[in-house]
Amino acid sequence: MVLVVYDSKLGNVRELQDFELDLAFGSDENSFELTCAADLAPREGQFAFIDGGEYGGVVDEASYDAGRDAAGAVTCKGRTWHGILAGKRPLPNSGSGYLSVSGKAGAVVASLISRMGLSAVFSAASDDAAVSYAFDRFTDGYSGLKALAKANGRKLAMRRKGSKVELSLPPVVDYANKVDSDLLDFTLTSVHRCVNHLVCAGTGELENRAVVHFYADAKGNVSHKQTLFGVDEIAALYDYSNADEAKLEEEGRKKLKEYQTQGSVEVDAHDDIDVDVGDVISARDNAHGRTVAATVAKKVVKVSRGVATYSYEVGSETTTKTTSSGTAESSGGGGHAYLAGKGLTLSNYTFSADVDKEALTAVDAKADEAKTAASNASAAAGKAEDAARSANTAAEKNAKAIEGKQDALTAGANVSIDGATISATDTTYGEATTAKAGLMSVADKVKLDGLATGETVPKKAEAAGKLAAARTVAISGAVNGSATWDGSGDLSITVEGDSAAAGFLAAHPVGFYAETSGADPNDYGGTWQRAPSVGPHTWLRTK
Repeated sequence: MVLVVYDSKLGNVRELQDFELDLAFGSDENSFELTCAADLAPREGQFAFIDGGEYGGVVDEASYDAGRDAAGAVTCKGRTWHGILAGKRPLPNSGSGYLSVSGKAGAVVASLISRMGLSAVFSAASDDAAVSYAFDRFTDGYSGLKALAKANGRKLAMRRKGSKVELSLPPVVDYANKVDSDLLDFTLTSVHRCVNHLVCAGTGELENRAVVHFYADAKGNVSHKQTLFGVDEIAALYDYSNADEAKLEEEGRKKLKEYQTQGSVEVDAHDDIDVDVGDVISARDNAHGRTVAATVAKKVVKVSRGVATYSYEVGSETTTKTTSSGTAESSGGGGHAYLAGKGLTLSNYTFSADVDKEALTAVDAKADEAKTAASNASAAAGKAEDAARSANTAAEKNAKAIEGKQDALTAGANVSIDGATISATDTTYGEATTAKAGLMSVADKVKLDGLATGETVPKKAEAAGKLAAARTVAISGAVNGSATWDGSGDLSITVEGDSAAAGFLAAHPVGFYAETSGADPNDYGGTWQRAPSVGPHTWLRTK
């Protein structure tokens, strides 16, 4: 086998042939340890994997040998692909109790990869088979994908392809009749009776506590009906203190189902067999006529000098444990470990607290802060009370002032009040005259409305006075005369005939041409127009 060192930015960096790899994944661990020469070792954050297979992961730490006797080797440790998935939590959407999926297997797996933010590392194989599943609320990504696969009769498989790890959900393979027992070295444990009566205790105290009973028959079928009694009955307690009856129904059945096993088997496989987590293998002891079939739960791979060996942990371990506990936040309703913090002790499900001087000092400081805050709040409340009192006093004054104003208006001769309406009659002004200011009469208003915009009011001659500047009126022609008129009276103009002008006009009718030495015939009467001429000026009378 060849190990590839890969960098997310640089791509494939190098290949290693001389290395030792110890890798485990499945029910726990999901980690690896790689030892190789220091100058060839992958750096933290880089990936190391067997191309085309399931074995590999990301390097999280590196240990270097130093000193005189140093071998020059580096030991790198990290998470397998399974461990990377286990470090994610595909939580339900806000407002939802559980995350549920359904659809084509390939599309479902792709959506989960994207949901966990791992699209740069993983891809989903195309698969049109229909799957559906509701995940436990706080399950991790790897456990959730395995549970999804198991619920649909499949297993979770991984293969490095190109620059990503391809996830798929192929059918489970049953190796019961496919594996020669000579290829297996195993230790078989056969179980005649396992826990078959589970007492599930939930919320409440004493007689008010929620209790649900589950029973399993000889074939491992779980129900509420008891079929095994006396020495064949093995009871256990499932302590799930924050679960109601509905939750106990769900988790209790699942828990008792986990106890049902025909036994366990520890298997070491020879080089010729390589199975996946989730597959079923069997072990048979011909000497005693015993056979146990179980699901592969964990796989351990060791590679040294290019040669790989495999070992497996399969089935459910035999147990005589009669008590288990659960929490609302556990993925499968299993037990939860509690860690007592500073000043706390945990004994027989009871927490006790020891408070030291440092803790009391911190409490005193918090108390002083609270006291100061309360004092400030009290002072602020006093100010608010004074402001409210002042506002009430001002409101009373305003009410009295308004009340007084209302009385004064009511008493007035020109004011009347009808409910909330106050009406007033103004008698200050009468009708306007030419000598006295006042209000416009109806007749004047009608006249004013009759005027167009920009129109002026005509004045009689006798009322107009006189023109602001005197004007001269003159008459010319066969008669002449003039007078100055200022517009203050009738205009009278005295004219006298101009015999010279009259004779001139009679002698020169319209259409007559006359020559002058420079004089303008218009000065003698009529209307003349100068005609083109050379020498004396020629004029044509036009009227």
